[in-house]
Amino acid sequence: MGAKLIDEELAIQRSCEIPKECRRYISHHVRNGLVSIMGLALKAKDEPDALKEIETRIRHIAGDLEKVGL
Repeated sequence: MGAKLIDEELAIQRSCEIPKECRRYISHHVRNGLVSIMGLALKAKDEPDALKEIETRIRHIAGDLEKVGL
């Protein structure tokens, strides 16, 4: 996560070729999964640093998905 791929810009540009229905489907399920992870992470209140790290990584995933319209 965070490392640039060689063809990252091209992949982002070409992502518009993915049909909207497919993008919506993938986005819906991935985001639901991320939200459930965040919910579980709330149980980690005893370790606030761990919770912040989980949230940071989830937001990074969401940001990467947004780059390609998901």
